[in-house]
Amino acid sequence: MTSGWHTRTYVGLALLGAVAGAMAGLLLAPAPGRETRRRLGQKLAEEKEALVRRGQLAMEGVTDALEEGRRMFDRAANG
Repeated sequence: MTSGWHTRTYVGLALLGAVAGAMAGLLLAPAPGRETRRRLGQKLAEEKEALVRRGQLAMEGVTDALEEGRRMFDRAANG
């Protein structure tokens, strides 16, 4: 349970960091607006892909932990 909570915290922080970076990029970028928006869109897409992958890895870890817990329970219950 604690591991899942930590994972959600890290995912939330990563998302918050991506949004903050995007806003800073818009405010501080020396490029023209159209180019800035294009680059920002690309960067956000990359960050989204990375975040989705981290979420998938976290879910795999949770699934593995649940399966291990079930095996341990079965061993304790059966012997």
